[in-house]
Amino acid sequence: MKPLDKAIEVFDKQYQDHGMRSQRSYPNESLIQFVAGNYFKMPLADRKNIRILELGCGSGANLWMLSKEGFDSYGIDSSQAGIELAEQHLRVKWGVEADLQKGSFTQLPYSNDFFDAVVDVVSLQHLNLDDSHLALQEIRRVLKQEGAFFSYRLSDHSVMYEHSGGGRIDAATVDNIADTTQPLANNGPVGFWSPTLTHLMYQKASLGVDAIERIGRTYSSGSYVEYLAIVGAKN
Repeated sequence: MKPLDKAIEVFDKQYQDHGMRSQRSYPNESLIQFVAGNYFKMPLADRKNIRILELGCGSGANLWMLSKEGFDSYGIDSSQAGIELAEQHLRVKWGVEADLQKGSFTQLPYSNDFFDAVVDVVSLQHLNLDDSHLALQEIRRVLKQEGAFFSYRLSDHSVMYEHSGGGRIDAATVDNIADTTQPLANNGPVGFWSPTLTHLMYQKASLGVDAIERIGRTYSSGSYVEYLAIVGAKN
């Protein structure tokens, strides 16, 4: 099975088995900071003109906030079960809507120069380097000129990078965090990027990198997990 197909299978099963419990209910803090810094000064009535796409929207934990704040919100996920959960979550709990589609990050079903911003919270990290390149090219294609791209993903400083208990797909990607004593175990393929690799991958896809912030946490077990909050742009 291809790594991308394996990742889809893993998360589809999680949504089917655990429903809303498979994902957090509230948006990622770094995503809120990104959106606030770029768009919250804008009058609420004008936000409907800002199109924002979330890659890997899952059950809608981030997407409801974008819709509630008045943006023209779109979500895409490879899991039909995830899309169905998101539809219910947005409509029933929050009374909002978004344009939701099942689809692939490597073949986005949107027109060129369509979005003002594309955001990703721990979804693109499940692609290997080859598929990541395809996804970044697609992100650039669907972004408007000067459009922004936010991504929140695991860094190579995380303990699981060297102690995953799984095999390597490529230099930055493991096929699974098989060691169940480690955080985020059994989520299928996972990539761990450094700032240097981020710059290389974005440059290869003709995307700019405006900022990279390291954000870490230590689990109760003592395991250290770090993320990169990356702000890029189509220049």
